[in-house]
Amino acid sequence: MSTLKRLGVFDSGLGGLTVLNEVCKYNPGLDVVYFGDTARVPYGSRTVETINRYAEQDVRFLLSQGVEAILIACGTVSTNCLPSLQSIFSLPIVGVIDAGCQAALRASKAKRIGVIGTRATVNSRAYELRIRELCPEAQTWGVECPLFVPLIENGFSPDDPITVMTVERYLSQFKGTGVDTIIMGCTHYPFLASTLQKILPDVTFINVGKALSHRLREDFELPVSSEPSRVSYFVSDEDTGFLQIARTYLDAVSADEVQKVNIDKF
Repeated sequence: MSTLKRLGVFDSGLGGLTVLNEVCKYNPGLDVVYFGDTARVPYGSRTVETINRYAEQDVRFLLSQGVEAILIACGTVSTNCLPSLQSIFSLPIVGVIDAGCQAALRASKAKRIGVIGTRATVNSRAYELRIRELCPEAQTWGVECPLFVPLIENGFSPDDPITVMTVERYLSQFKGTGVDTIIMGCTHYPFLASTLQKILPDVTFINVGKALSHRLREDFELPVSSEPSRVSYFVSDEDTGFLQIARTYLDAVSADEVQKVNIDKF
């Protein structure tokens, strides 16, 4: 197996930055191309046909940048499009589902696991089905949280009263379930991790990006380097705070410039 040097990462918007940061933190030395489809976020409220079309365009753009493998840093695409993308394109394409499910099963003592995600992710039941495959006795609960992505993309802080009220409303659906572990099934959600944890302090929240970052070395031969990864950032709409949020959140890599892409060409 040859060493993977150039990795493509894509998401519907800002959420994939949470995956990118973890990947670069635990796997330094990579050359990464990140694409955020900021013109069409969120994906989670779209039809499966539309999500597939968007995802195929995202992959074709990354291929134009010479990537050797692609990481889907989007829960909605991972749960709805991964097999289709793997059948269409010849390079390795990895989603976040399997690593997230395995991490949740390791963390959960009661094997009572919740999944929070976009409407498309929860309706796909991809996380729940994979958990049952890995651990038939496990019980799962899925909760749609459609307002989380718009709040994050529009710059609402985790402790904003509107954010807190929204989180409380969604997480109240886990009351009485005995859930001790919740998968953040959308990669935007770690931006809200502090609020999620305050509202359910006894629950372990699984960051699928962190889980996946540790799996990469099992799936690929990666560079051995003490140098930080290098990331080229692309978006499909004008930068409306993308760099500011990236600079605030990222601590494993820098974010100095972002380029706009006409994604409809791909």
